[in-house]
Amino acid sequence: MHIILLLLPVFVGINTSGYVETRPYLTWNDSTNVLGYNRGWLEFKTEDSNYGAQIVLDLVIPYDTTSVTFAVDNTNISRLALWLGNERTRIIVGKQSLYWGVARVFRPLDIFNNVNYFEPGYERPGTNALLGYYSFGRLSSLRGIVMPRGDIERTLTGARIGTNLLANDLGITVMHESFEHRTIVGGEITGELLLGYWAEASYTWHDTINYSKISIGIDYTFPLAIYSMVEYFFDGSGEDDPTLYDYTRIASGERQTLGQQYLYVSIGLLRNPFLRPSISSIINISDEGMILIPQVDYAIFDNVEIALGMNYAFGPDESEFRNITPYRGAVYVWAKVYF
Repeated sequence: MHIILLLLPVFVGINTSGYVETRPYLTWNDSTNVLGYNRGWLEFKTEDSNYGAQIVLDLVIPYDTTSVTFAVDNTNISRLALWLGNERTRIIVGKQSLYWGVARVFRPLDIFNNVNYFEPGYERPGTNALLGYYSFGRLSSLRGIVMPRGDIERTLTGARIGTNLLANDLGITVMHESFEHRTIVGGEITGELLLGYWAEASYTWHDTINYSKISIGIDYTFPLAIYSMVEYFFDGSGEDDPTLYDYTRIASGERQTLGQQYLYVSIGLLRNPFLRPSISSIINISDEGMILIPQVDYAIFDNVEIALGMNYAFGPDESEFRNITPYRGAVYVWAKVYF
């Protein structure tokens, strides 16, 4: 990675962009608390389309400290990659963003990123990998990935081939990791027929545990620019009995959900590009718990946004969303400035 830092100055034409934001939360259960963080995101990217480099510095400072030393310790390099080749044939090596799958919230084929169902569009950290891409033409492409995990036996390899058939984008993915004895095979489809639709599925062989994951969704824009979206998710590796939930697997990052069946529903008003109210909900069908997320986004200027919202958990005491966090609900006012 240090080689990329040394090579960056030799590239001419470097674009600099980023943002700073503050995200306070007021949470409550038996008592109220103020949590949150400040964040700075600084990106350097070369302009040339045939070769180049990208570096992103990500600084996160929680509200409970003002220590300069602590702030430096929380500076991460989220992107640090070199690429070679044009838009038809390209190789990228280094810490880069990996987006596999087509679902909007729950992606069975995306094993590189954690699910953030509170905010599906949240910036995801990069992953160290060698990625190759080749386009056969306007409709078909091949993508291959090699991701090291410390030694060659732990290395993950994978490939995806995609094409377009009858106005539908189709893809087939295969990934394998020898050390973990894990093989994943899956497919995806996206298209539009009166409304937008997508489906994504995977089947995993992992030692003695085999399971499937399926995500199916639709979206539609009604008159008056009312946008709606629904996505169903089935996870065969989850539990259908709330008494079997293991919350330590959430805390360790091993899992992002514990149940088997989920429904994500969202509706928003897009008529005014500067003022966008919306309400979303994540429902655990198995235990009848849910999280309600009303939010209003307001663009004060072209580069300044404010978001006002709330997360509130409903459902039985044993439901996942009533126990996944130490608080029952949270309200927030976020501010973000781009440059």
